[in-house]
Amino acid sequence: FAGPARPKLAAVRIHEILDHSLRLAQHQMSQKAIRLRREYHAAADCVNGDDYQLEQAFVNLLLNAVEAMGVGGTLTVETCSLAPDELPGALRDGNQPPQLRVTISDTGVGIPAENLGRLFEPFFTTKRDGTGLGLAITRRIFEEHHAPISVESETNRGSSFRVFFTPHRQA
Repeated sequence: FAGPARPKLAAVRIHEILDHSLRLAQHQMSQKAIRLRREYHAAADCVNGDDYQLEQAFVNLLLNAVEAMGVGGTLTVETCSLAPDELPGALRDGNQPPQLRVTISDTGVGIPAENLGRLFEPFFTTKRDGTGLGLAITRRIFEEHHAPISVESETNRGSSFRVFFTPHRQA
């Protein structure tokens, strides 16, 4: 849990990072015949980030989603641009620039309501062989990128993880 190192920030393209992350998760998706819906709606996908760390975080979310689903589930990876007034209340700020939202959704078993509040706690796990560090590290990577993460879930219907990035302003 001591890692990861501080990110080496540069202008990176979220769609490229997501595509590479999906390629890394492809084998697990194929084994379960999981359908992929890729919906990249964000026109501007450039953010300040560390591509390796962001890829690590997205791969963790993708593999968790695949693990939560049975054979033939659907994994949706979506990006969109949000105006400041479209942000969730907790993220809304009068000086907030537009945001890039990445959503990773699955049609899996969902997360019981009693576990939602502890999901990102270090060492909290419901997996028999889990360490409880995956989502804690994932959240820390996104926090280091000033990209808040949120989750919504419904038992037996699936989960959606949303990450909010401030787009990189090019000179």
